[in-house]
Amino acid sequence: MNLMNSLYTIVAVLAAVALIGSIVPSLQQTSAIIVNWREEFRVLTDEFEDAISDEADLESPSPDRIQTLVDDYKNNLTKIFETR
Repeated sequence: MNLMNSLYTIVAVLAAVALIGSIVPSLQQTSAIIVNWREEFRVLTDEFEDAISDEADLESPSPDRIQTLVDDYKNNLTKIFETR
């Protein structure tokens, strides 16, 4: 009986190792995607904030220009999310 329990234990351990071995690369790939998404989001948001700040600093900011910046930011943000 002990031999059967040992065999079951060995098979279970081997199955667990195989499962973990197949999951780790997938998790690494997902992690890389998240890091890239965060960087794209950060860059896009920084550029948007700078553009809005520059427009607001003008003597007479253009509401149309601000709306265009907002629309562009929204469209680019949507593109980042759609590719994930």
